[in-house]
Amino acid sequence: MKISNETKVGILTIVSLTVLIIGFNFLKGIDVFNRSKKIYAVFNELGTLEKSNEVKINGLPIGTVYDKQERDKDISAIVVTISLTRDINIPKNSVAYISSSLVGSSYIIIEKGDSKEMLGSGDTLTTRLETGI
Repeated sequence: MKISNETKVGILTIVSLTVLIIGFNFLKGIDVFNRSKKIYAVFNELGTLEKSNEVKINGLPIGTVYDKQERDKDISAIVVTISLTRDINIPKNSVAYISSSLVGSSYIIIEKGDSKEMLGSGDTLTTRLETGI
């Protein structure tokens, strides 16, 4: 059976577009094949927090900042999406705050609470304002 040139060009086009879309998303920091758990935190001020900054519990990196969006047009608050890279249990009454080192970048610290209920994908963390130097 002979495959026509038009079929070969069509298959090559579909494969090329697929690779282009996956590569573009990879360069934007979006892992297409990984469906990690995402939780949210609402802050009034982010400081120097950027996408892909670390999220830590007890000094252990457990995820990254995935996205930042304003809550409304008045920017009364900023919703930070956290993508968890480790499968850990975070109690519902845990508190998140933004911290930074003197010369390094900012990161989010989660202080674990003592609740028996755990956060699920799509839940929101309680936050507080941490005053620094």
